[in-house]
Amino acid sequence: MKYSYKTHEKRKPSLVRHIRRLALLALVFIMFYTLFMFAGGRPQVSEESLKALSLIPAEKTYQIILDKPVREIRLYAQQGQEKREVYVAKLSSPSKEFSFKLKARDTGLKDGEAVITLEVSSGFLSKRSYSVKAVVDTVPPKLSLISHTSMPSLGGSCAIKVRVDEEAQVSILQGNNSYSLYPMGGGYYAGLFPIRLDSPNPASLTVVATDKAGNSSSLSVSLKLKPTKFREDKINIEDSFISRVIYPLLGEEGKGLSPLEAFRRVNEEWRAKDIKGVEQIGKRSEPRVLWEGAFLQLPNSKVFATYGDIRHYYYEGQKVSESRHMGFDFASVERAEVPAGNSGVVVFTGQLGIYGNTAIIDHGFGLMSLYGHLSEIKVKEGQFVRKGETIGRTGTSGLALGDHLHFGILLQGYEVNPIEWLDPKWIKNNVESVLEAK
Repeated sequence: MKYSYKTHEKRKPSLVRHIRRLALLALVFIMFYTLFMFAGGRPQVSEESLKALSLIPAEKTYQIILDKPVREIRLYAQQGQEKREVYVAKLSSPSKEFSFKLKARDTGLKDGEAVITLEVSSGFLSKRSYSVKAVVDTVPPKLSLISHTSMPSLGGSCAIKVRVDEEAQVSILQGNNSYSLYPMGGGYYAGLFPIRLDSPNPASLTVVATDKAGNSSSLSVSLKLKPTKFREDKINIEDSFISRVIYPLLGEEGKGLSPLEAFRRVNEEWRAKDIKGVEQIGKRSEPRVLWEGAFLQLPNSKVFATYGDIRHYYYEGQKVSESRHMGFDFASVERAEVPAGNSGVVVFTGQLGIYGNTAIIDHGFGLMSLYGHLSEIKVKEGQFVRKGETIGRTGTSGLALGDHLHFGILLQGYEVNPIEWLDPKWIKNNVESVLEAK
């Protein structure tokens, strides 16, 4: 019996097998993509960067910070049914930080609500999109001058009051220095600032008001200053003074320094550092008036040095240094009780370089009083003190020739002439009248 056998041919994969393979590949791809995303593959924008996009002024430079470098960014704005691309950048090299300037009106944006969409991309599978509800505000605040001290002195104090038609940050610019004004309600802002001795043009000021969105308006003010003269003193420095005061003050820092080097270290380097320290303390003021009338002088005291005195120091017949005295020196008996010049909150107690043991009281609105060279401090930081309450005793701590009180008045951290604040008439005519003006 003959048998016949069929030869089996290779069969082509069926359609079902193709579908299965594609499904398997898709599943692997999805798993890989999911793992990639969970591993942080997409760039993330910082919260501060997104928050900055929620307010769109007339013109602003935005900084975008990410956790991963990106190659491309796109910014879209939608108002109503209209959505437009307002910015696009393709970076030649990936970066985690970039900035751009946006002029709202040039992009066609109108004042009102908008939705801002930020898209960032670092390549395939690494795109991310963020949407932020925003307010477009391109109108700067209206700023008007109400009153200011009519004729301040060089080195003296000046009060100013303005009005703004919306909530804003308001400040005074004097050269490279900026001083805050405080809200008083009803759109009024007021404050105190110094007529600095070191300003190249202290009579020229600019008031700047910046609204929440970042729009700014400014107002120029020219002051008429009283002519002021300052005393000049020649002081001879002896080795005995350097050994008795300067070297102990320097401690380990004075080792290896000659007497002249030691004196200059304290009088120049320490003085500059301590003045900056006082300035930082002076910027932490209560936004309200805490003082009551004129300040008190150290009881039964005489004035041994006045504000603005220029001191020329001589050593072995040669001029070696100079300084400017920025307060009043009051002397009475040794370890005399020192009263708080006025009511306020103690913001600093402790050692402060050339000032020695020091207490500083905040009287609000940027006004503070400083008490230096104390032998004893009887108050603590954060304590509220009443005018006349004992805060310490006079002494010789710091850079002091003898037992006395260095009494300073600070305006936003800068020492001004204290004599004005000891005069109730001056305060009424130059400060209170300005703050009460409408």
